[in-house]
Amino acid sequence: MRTVVRTVSWVLLFAALGAAGASWFTPTPELDADDASELAVEALRSADVDVERVQAPTLMVHETEERDLVDAWSVPVEVQAGDAVQEIELRVQESAGRLVYVDDLIGVDGTERLLSDEQFERMGRHRDDTLADRWVLRNALAAVAAVGIAATCYLLATRSDPLWSAR
Repeated sequence: MRTVVRTVSWVLLFAALGAAGASWFTPTPELDADDASELAVEALRSADVDVERVQAPTLMVHETEERDLVDAWSVPVEVQAGDAVQEIELRVQESAGRLVYVDDLIGVDGTERLLSDEQFERMGRHRDDTLADRWVLRNALAAVAAVGIAATCYLLATRSDPLWSAR
């Protein structure tokens, strides 16, 4: 019986440590629609834009200036522009959680810009580390759990005689 307990304990110890190590090599989770809406609103607010309403985001493929294709959330947002409410579109990259495009053309012919250059710059500097934070938290919790399991398994493997003896 002792040999079985020791063997199982050692196997579980290495499995727990391996699982914790492997979790750090998994990709970060992707942004969902609610997170994309929240990021778009925060970016606009960081540029001092009054957000009136956010419509439901849709997942699409965005072509970057470098001609790369990335999955992105298209987030239509209604913002206050003077006395009127105007709709603009922000695109948020699904895998990185960052803005990749802002369509702020308004007016009758669609050639007038709603945002100033300074507002564009502030939005470009806006960072949301929600995805990275979730990834680190998930992996840190997995590592803590693995250490706890490994410590328990180590104790069982090295001290199984006293635990299983008939004394």
